Amino acid sequence: MPTNAKGDSSTGSDVDFDVVVIGGAFAGASVATLLRRSRPDCRVLVVESAQRFDRKVGEATVEVSGLFLHRVLGLYDHLSRHHLPKHGLRYWLSDGPGRRLSEMSEIGSSQVPRLPSFQLDRSVLDEHLLKVAADEGCTVLRPAKILDVDHDWPTSRVQLEDASGPKQVTTRWVVDASGRHAFLARRMRLRQRVEEHPTAAVWGRWQGVKDLDSASFQRRDENSEGLAPVVASRRLATNHFCGYGWWCWVIPLAGGQTSIGLVYDKRLFQVPGDGPLRQRYEAFVRQCSGLAELLADAELDCEDFMSYSHLPYKTSRYIDRGWALVGDAASFMDPYYSPGLDHAAISTFATARLIARDLAGDFDEAALTANVTQHNDDFLRSYDRWLQALYIGKYELMGDAELLASSFLVDTALYYLGVVTPIYKDEALTSLANPVFGLALPQAKIAFLLTRAFNRRLQVLARHRLQVGTYGRANMGQNRGLKPFALGPAAALRPLLQGLRIWLRMEVERGWHLLRHGSGAPSVNEAAPASSSSR
Repeated sequence: MPTNAKGDSSTGSDVDFDVVVIGGAFAGASVATLLRRSRPDCRVLVVESAQRFDRKVGEATVEVSGLFLHRVLGLYDHLSRHHLPKHGLRYWLSDGPGRRLSEMSEIGSSQVPRLPSFQLDRSVLDEHLLKVAADEGCTVLRPAKILDVDHDWPTSRVQLEDASGPKQVTTRWVVDASGRHAFLARRMRLRQRVEEHPTAAVWGRWQGVKDLDSASFQRRDENSEGLAPVVASRRLATNHFCGYGWWCWVIPLAGGQTSIGLVYDKRLFQVPGDGPLRQRYEAFVRQCSGLAELLADAELDCEDFMSYSHLPYKTSRYIDRGWALVGDAASFMDPYYSPGLDHAAISTFATARLIARDLAGDFDEAALTANVTQHNDDFLRSYDRWLQALYIGKYELMGDAELLASSFLVDTALYYLGVVTPIYKDEALTSLANPVFGLALPQAKIAFLLTRAFNRRLQVLARHRLQVGTYGRANMGQNRGLKPFALGPAAALRPLLQGLRIWLRMEVERGWHLLRHGSGAPSVNEAAPASSSSR
């Protein structure tokens, strides 16, 4: 019988392993590690297909995934040595191409964030996480691939192949952490393409991107051009260069390269030009206002370029007796606000807890069924609410500094109020198992409905502004230096009110315009005009 790396094996079991994990990157290595830590006698096999990990998107953590990495997994030393601290989110907008950074409107914190988050080199992190799982006692097969899974509760048979050839192992649980490959979800026909949010992405890594914090970009005195001084590092932020229907991320990596991605709503924007997508992407980012300055002497690594023609998908179930999906193997929404690693952290934490309790004998069949049902209900509800509240129609706001500032302030304040603060103040961290908006509680539904209603009102304003010609009017020369977000209701109230004030001012302006000129503004259900410009 196979045993784990420490030679342990569960007694009284007729299976080779208690858990087989498909995929050894972030989600797979994390769920394996958590299982071994909670159940030291648990026999976990991790099957990883890659000889070495490639870089992937999901480089920026936010507060929940940052907490998961340093408090749950205990990786702060590795993160501080091999990755970069993240200094929040920063937005840049202009009235068209050819503008310098110093001319553009800027939205971002003027101070260093109070809670830790990181800019990750995912290949380095994934390698370290898999080593942690092996050190915890997991058996790791690499390179190896899963050929087939035959489910039959309480014993499943897994066909796999490694360097020694094909083999079969038996297990009580199979956890799919294979990312977008989604081995189980595709095989079981659980995966569904989400058409109501048709976004796509292209990205690559660049060498020689200029440092936003260098002296060449800074204002020397009151009479000189340049960026206003801030305490936070602009370079270490996740910088967003935004236009109508699209945005670019700019994320620094510890090795000196910079990840730059273009994400867009296909109804509103298409990468301009002719020829291969890589050439069109490179040409577009090189001419973007502000970003063109950073890329003046930079080179794209043509071997490190990727694209997804459609981003969002979900599954109809996350778990059943004997199998589970975690991270991107279950669903993906949108890279804006970096929710992917939050979802991976929460789904991994919740799944490991449920499986560990089953292995400990805490459930009879009825209790296991009830917990599986609740897990599915919570995560499926979370995905639909999260998508509807934050992402449907969001790209209509991307090219207007006032709309984007209001949206960012209110969204982030509510995230701190309803998600970050409860988790950080929960010493047992049980709240980390609760997906965003997912619980069947009145307060979760109310938060969802209010957030969705607010973002829909911003879309009404965006369409009105496009119609009357005021969209993007504040995109030049304005600097919104924000204070960092913090824990607690009182701390969340300040940015929340700030965002609401911007919104109310826009509502008053729209109402005044309608009184003067009549009700010619489009409704929320009307489609915004398509655009391929870098407005």
